[in-house]
Amino acid sequence: MEEEKPQSPTVPSEVENVNLQQMEEALRQAGVPQTQLKKYIKGVNKLRQLEKQYGKPFQVLFREYEKRFRDSVKLEYSINELLEKRRRIEEDLRVYMEQQRLTLETVNRVNNIIRALEKHGINVDHLENLAKVAAKVSETGTDFKQVFETFAKLEEAENKLKETQASIEEKEKRLVEVEAELQRKISKLREISGVEPEIEKLSETLGKLRAEVELLEKREEELRQRNSELAKEYEALLGFKTDAASLLKIIEEKRSELNRLDEELARVRETLQTLEEEVASARSLLLLLQNPELVKKEDLEILSRQLANLSNIKAGQMPELKTLEPSLLENVRKRVVELVMPVIRSELVPHWVFEKLEKEFKEVAAKKAQLEEENERLRNELNQLRGAKPQTTLQT
Repeated sequence: MEEEKPQSPTVPSEVENVNLQQMEEALRQAGVPQTQLKKYIKGVNKLRQLEKQYGKPFQVLFREYEKRFRDSVKLEYSINELLEKRRRIEEDLRVYMEQQRLTLETVNRVNNIIRALEKHGINVDHLENLAKVAAKVSETGTDFKQVFETFAKLEEAENKLKETQASIEEKEKRLVEVEAELQRKISKLREISGVEPEIEKLSETLGKLRAEVELLEKREEELRQRNSELAKEYEALLGFKTDAASLLKIIEEKRSELNRLDEELARVRETLQTLEEEVASARSLLLLLQNPELVKKEDLEILSRQLANLSNIKAGQMPELKTLEPSLLENVRKRVVELVMPVIRSELVPHWVFEKLEKEFKEVAAKKAQLEEENERLRNELNQLRGAKPQTTLQT
């Protein structure tokens, strides 16, 4: 049953005003300040309003407030306990998941090792047989330590070969940059002086690139032959077939090196093809400017392919030619400028500009020759290293 709401007696407003005035007079006589008296009056009015709003005396409201406050404290304590339990459970779950992850990684690594051995036809049980083979090799008088030293020397020679190859690639990259700089200087000189492009020099550059491609192909073939020879030498030293894990690893490294050389050859061929199209487009544009009536459909197609190549480079479809993008853009801009250069050359350009550009052209050409000499020196060192490598193997 609902608790009956106590009804407060109604007091006329005149009586309330008289009581308030009397209380105010009494408090004033007692020496209570007026500000404090106002606070008391406001508090009494607030309590009066609460009693009217909830229909309960202040004592009942206060007891309910205390009860709800105690309940809220208990509820907050329970929430904190539940949060602490949740935190502990999450921590335990995290530790469990980490342990499970480490266990799965270990299992996966073991499975990957077993699959790799099975892929090469090696059973895990055969590792003991491999140890027995090593013992038999030692019984035949072959020093197993010497075999490993031979492997170490071979690896050292391969590292030197890679370092030399990296140095050659760096020099070739610098040579390409100098070629691009030289091309830009030639373009500027042609824009100002109206001199026809030196197509013969571009042809010489293409010839050099073709020679480098042939050199890379020869080097690839030499490495293939060398891999076959080394495989035979390892088989003779160890006395069993080259399906052991260490020899397979070396052969896979050689195959990776050959694949890398194949990719490098493909990139060089693609660069060579683009440069050939550049030369062909230069001839077509020269023919278009000098003898428009002799222009053929093939000449216009060459110019169209040049613009298509430039668009592919811009779109990122030919990343290996990204370094040539500034040069190709300069060539397109140059060929547009050629249409208006005769008037500019005859009316606006002073003579000293020609001399300055000619001087810069000679400096770039000298720098190019210096880099070519250094590149040739590195190739000679590489050939000497290749010649010394078989001798080291025979001595071991």
